[in-house]
Amino acid sequence: MTYPHLPKIGSLTLPTLDQHLTGNSSSRFGAPIQKVWVHRWSGGTFGGVESWFENPSSQASSHIVYAGEVGRDKGRCAQMVPYSRKAWTEAFYNRTGLSIECADAIWLGHDPGGFARAARIVAFLLHNNGLPANWIHGLTFARKGFLRHADGGQLAGGHTACPTTDLALWEQFVGRVKGELAHGKFRNSWGR
Repeated sequence: MTYPHLPKIGSLTLPTLDQHLTGNSSSRFGAPIQKVWVHRWSGGTFGGVESWFENPSSQASSHIVYAGEVGRDKGRCAQMVPYSRKAWTEAFYNRTGLSIECADAIWLGHDPGGFARAARIVAFLLHNNGLPANWIHGLTFARKGFLRHADGGQLAGGHTACPTTDLALWEQFVGRVKGELAHGKFRNSWGR
């Protein structure tokens, strides 16, 4: 599946970013950011995801939580972990990653605007960290760029369907991220 109609590249801005920081984070111990990880909620609501990441017993968090552009939380986006700290979502790879949790509708084909805006968010995070728009998978895993949570395998927690197993949809997303990064014109800062 792919989205047949998407907003023009560069036509969407980054969403307003609320600060809703959690204690579920820790030091990177000087490790540089090398990867942007894309996730999906796999059920629940924007508020439920925020609450889960605030709960110390969850031992989970993400840098960004994005509700997409449909539903009751349309357009909501929150930073849960500062970029300088590691979120707890990719297990072994936490020290060198930035993570974005996206609403399910984006990956189920129900939110073209959210899909496009999520690509803009990933492109900004790549731009902001001097990373290329490389999809990291297979034998190229040591490279810098972005990837699905599923691409990390067991060392990233073994989430084999996150955010999607639909490679046509994911490759459309990869193309969109590359287009957004090439388009540029990002704001100077978004988050902290």
